[in-house]
Amino acid sequence: MARKVLRTAAVPVKSDEGQALVEFALVAVVFLTLVFGIIDFARLFESWVTVQHAARQGARYALTGRSDCDEYTDNRVGCIIFEAKQASVGLTGTPDDVDVSVRSWSYPAYADPPAEGSPGDACDAIEVQVDYDHQIMTPLVAQIIDHVPLRGRERVLNEPFGPCGGS
Repeated sequence: MARKVLRTAAVPVKSDEGQALVEFALVAVVFLTLVFGIIDFARLFESWVTVQHAARQGARYALTGRSDCDEYTDNRVGCIIFEAKQASVGLTGTPDDVDVSVRSWSYPAYADPPAEGSPGDACDAIEVQVDYDHQIMTPLVAQIIDHVPLRGRERVLNEPFGPCGGS
């Protein structure tokens, strides 16, 4: 009995190894961008809270009328700026990356324009403003937005540490 031999065309064997690698690369880029974006957003929120805290601490020091900080003994505005910068130490960079401004409105009218760079007298309104540029860490996002400007403001009334209205 003779056997029949069937001839078939050679079919190439496909490998799934390359496909899995490409799929992983595509998914990994999206996943890592999402993870680092979440981390960046958390850092941004932390910076925003720190800037708000720095403005609040500067204003809390300002409303007392004190000028006895360790760094600037006779300059009240310098002490306010020093206190605000001390409260912003959690931010990345140096204290020079944080800008602090002080302005006041005179009692009793509180009319505009404010006196820039003045801590005011007793019963005057005072505002401490802290500005900071938060740097984005995620490379893909940083190509679009490299920094986010943050601003914290706190406005309070000076305590009556002397006669109100300058009298």
